[in-house]
Amino acid sequence: MQRLTARLPGTTTVEATGTAPSLPYHEPGIVTILTLSSFLLLLNIIYYALDRLVYCGLLGQVFIGIAWGTPGAEWLSIEVEEVIVQLGYLGLLLLVYEGNYILCQS
Repeated sequence: MQRLTARLPGTTTVEATGTAPSLPYHEPGIVTILTLSSFLLLLNIIYYALDRLVYCGLLGQVFIGIAWGTPGAEWLSIEVEEVIVQLGYLGLLLLVYEGNYILCQS
């Protein structure tokens, strides 16, 4: 039986065994909630503003990611950054499939 110990940001130490049916839920701290919610809110606000003004909303989202992430203030944990990268890869894959689907219908 393998024993894993992890420390979640803003919480106490979490211990899980290899045979546990699920990962126990622990509420995130207020700092984690505020950091993530400000990150998501600012991503949308910057995207909307820059897309309306200079048609480059994606560039603003990249700069917000740099500012909140490892190159900048390091407000996002490594785990959160890894999840965001994985979601980005999934979005890229879906974009390629959508392009292929549209081309095959023409």
